[in-house]
Parts: sequence; C-alpha cells; structure tokens
Amino acid sequence: MTAALFTNEVVTQADQAAVRKVLLAPTKLPLWATEVTRVTAVADDYLVERTDAALNSQERLHVSTTDDQVTYQSYDGRVDYRVVFTLKTQEGQTLIQEAFYLTTSPSWLPVPLLAPIAKHAFHQELAHLAVLAEQPQ
Repeated sequence: MTAALFTNEVVTQADQAAVRKVLLAPTKLPLWATEVTRVTAVADDYLVERTDAALNSQERLHVSTTDDQVTYQSYDGRVDYRVVFTLKTQEGQTLIQEAFYLTTSPSWLPVPLLAPIAKHAFHQELAHLAVLAEQPQ
C-alpha cells in the first residue's frame, strides 16, 4: 500500500459501535461532511453529490469494513481516492484515525498545494463526525 497523502485523528466520547454506525450509513454524510449535498444508494454503492465548487462534485462511494476499520473508496469522480478510518478504544473514549490515499493522480492536480488544504477540510469533517457519533441515534 502506498503512503497516505495525509492523516488526521480525533477523540470522541462515543464508543466504537456508535462511530461505526455513522460511518456505515453514508446517507448521513451530509450531516458531517458539509460539502456533501445528497447521497443516494445505488446497488451496493452510493452516489455522492457535492456543491459545484468541490473537486469531485459527483462520485461513487464503496464502503467496506473490517473489525477496526471502515474504508470509503471513491471512484468515478475527477479524482479517485480512499479514506481509511481506524477505530481504537482509549481510556473509555474512541480514537478515530483517518488516512487519505489518492488512487489516481491526474497530471493537472497540484497535489503538493492541495494536500494541506484537503487535510484541514477533512480534519474539520472528522471533528463533525465525532460530535455526530456522540448524539443519541
């Protein structure tokens, strides 16, 4: 596996099951990923629509899981990527680690310039995820 373009982490009071529940329900993405405007289930995947200003205004999302990870694989957008969420229990809290991988790197994409901006945006969304997971479902 190639190295992650960037990583982020947050700690939440929610347990792993609550975080996993939110991550495994991509239709809830608009509640914590602010650029996402709509998510529609399509066969085994999801069609994700974002604001027009987003790099991927539309993409497909495949979700997979293991015991301690949830993976979002984005494809059919302008840029394909993978986000791996790793969940760990720490002193009664849940540590959510996020690793972002480009699976395509178009020549027109200025990766070194965009990486810090994307890292910041993804960290904000990760913080929103943590807060959402703490809410009663």
